[in-house]
Order: sequence, then C-alpha cells, then structure tokens
Amino acid sequence: MVSQTRQECTDAVTEFSKIINGRLPRGELLYVGIAGDPTGGEYSPLFPNFNVITFDADSKWGPDIVGDITGADIIYDESYDVIVCVQVLEHVPNLWDVPGEMSRILKTGGYAIVDSPWMYPYHAEPPSFGDYWRITKDGFRELFKEHFNILKIIEGEGNTSCLIQKA
Repeated sequence: MVSQTRQECTDAVTEFSKIINGRLPRGELLYVGIAGDPTGGEYSPLFPNFNVITFDADSKWGPDIVGDITGADIIYDESYDVIVCVQVLEHVPNLWDVPGEMSRILKTGGYAIVDSPWMYPYHAEPPSFGDYWRITKDGFRELFKEHFNILKIIEGEGNTSCLIQKA
C-alpha cells in the first residue's frame, strides 16, 4: 500500500509533467536522487521524449552522475531543460545551496519539479543520506524566490510539491 504522502507526490509530479510536456516537446532531464528507484528514476516514464540522466550523491544507487546537488560542478552551466528532484530536499544538509545550483545547471526558461514531505516520519538511510528538513509551501516560496518563478505549489496533508521555472 502506498502512503498518502507518496500518493500526493505522485499525483503532483504527474500533473506537473503534463504541464512541462505540453510546453517542451523534448529535451534533457536531470533526475536528482534515485535511491532505490527503478532504473532511470521512478517518475522518468512521465517524460517519454526526454533524455534522462540520473544523479545521486551515492554511487551505490547506480546513477549516471555521482555528485552533490549543492555543488554539482561536474555539470556544465545551463545543461538541462528539466530537473526532477522529488523526495530529496529533506535529505540535503545544506539546503540553502540547492536553488542556486539548480538555477546554474538549468537552461534559461527551464523547469524543475521539487518536492518534500512536511508531515512524515524520520527516514534517513545512513550512510547514503540523513533526514534534516520538512518544507511547507511557505518554505518553498522562501527557498526558491531568488532564482525561480514559482508556477504552482500543491500542499497535501503530508507533502509539498512545487513546479518552478528559471527566470
């Protein structure tokens, strides 16, 4: 059985993917945080016309690129049209560095789907990742306001999902 938080995430990512696919017929997609996901990332099938590159801080998950989303200097500026970063931000210790780095690697006008539980049990998986934050809709607005236009936020009973666009 899927948790309510996970279902809220899936529903939001599905909705946001339809918006993105309607605006971008194809492109390059960076799928951030694949821990335990099927090959290519759990939500990558929602983007059938995109070249998906997976990215994770821990090589044990088998990503295409191993690195830290707060300092992904191995990725060129403006490399991706879309970033999918769901159920990841709560595991990033230096959360405030994420928006700037995502903005750097996204193409101008590019989209990102970011998502985090805000009512969910502790779920670290040492040594791969800890569990540091819970983010509400107000938190997403504050976190991403400097680098992105916030297109839509969906806050469920346990999860917050946000569709943002690089200005």
